[in-house]
Amino acid sequence: MADKQPEKRPDPGTNAGWAALGTLLGGVIAWGGIGYALDWWFNIPRHLGLLVGMIVGIVGALYIVMKRFG
Repeated sequence: MADKQPEKRPDPGTNAGWAALGTLLGGVIAWGGIGYALDWWFNIPRHLGLLVGMIVGIVGALYIVMKRFG
């Protein structure tokens, strides 16, 4: 039949950007939360644990994104 067209599949790269963004945000939020919890638990001044946790999270997430998509 002429009316029936093949199914359109999404471009495989369409969701790659959202997956990379989710990985980056997830790393920062998860490790930042761990750092914040350590700040609270050990009563560290100036939220040093939060800062270190967020830096560790972004470095780890960038590594994962580069390994997965790069």
